[in-house]
Amino acid sequence: MKKQIYSFLKNDKGVFTIEASMIFPMLLIITLSLIFFSLVIYYKSVLQFDANRIADQVSYVWNNSSKDVKTGEFDTYTNDLDDGLYWRLTSNNILEQFGLPNIGDSSLVAKKEHAELIEEIPGPITGSVEFQNGLAGSRINVTLQQPLYLPSAVKTMFGIDLMRAQASRPITEPVEFIRNVDFILYFVNDISKYSGYISQFRSR
Repeated sequence: MKKQIYSFLKNDKGVFTIEASMIFPMLLIITLSLIFFSLVIYYKSVLQFDANRIADQVSYVWNNSSKDVKTGEFDTYTNDLDDGLYWRLTSNNILEQFGLPNIGDSSLVAKKEHAELIEEIPGPITGSVEFQNGLAGSRINVTLQQPLYLPSAVKTMFGIDLMRAQASRPITEPVEFIRNVDFILYFVNDISKYSGYISQFRSR
C-alpha cells in the first residue's frame, strides 16, 4: 500500500494540465484587463483630440464670422456681416467682465461658438462650446462626453461609465490689441496735454 501511494506521488502525469487549468484563467483575466484598459485610453485620446480640435478652430475664427471654421479662409470683412464694426462692445458678452452674465444680445456669440462642430463628430458624443470673456483675456472652453460601451464589470473596475474631455484656448486678436493700445496711448496723451486746463479751473 505504501509503495502504491509513493509511486502515485512520484508520478507526474497530468501535472501540466492541472497547472495550465490554474494559470490560464489568471492569464486570461490579465489579458482582457489590458485590452479593456487600452480601449479606455483610446476612447479618451480620441475624445480629447476632438475637444482640442474644436477649441483650436473656434478660437482661430472668432474675430470674423465669415471665416471658414475648418480652413480659416474668408472673402468678406467683419464689418460687412453680422459682426459690425463695434461688435465687441455690444455682442461679445462684454458685461460678463463685470459679473453680469447672460445680459444683452448673445446671438452673435452663439453663432461664433460653432456648436455644430460637435454634431459633426461621429458617434454618440455630446458637449458644449462656451465663450468666456474677461478683463485678463477671453477664452473658448470645450467640453465633450461620450458613453463608455464596455461590460458593466469593466466599468465598475475602472470606476467610470462616461468618458469626458475638456479643452480651453485663449482668443488672441493682435489687431484689436494694437488698436486698444493705441487708444490708451492717445487717451493718456490727451489727459497729460489738457491736465493743465483742469488745474486752472480748480484754482479759480
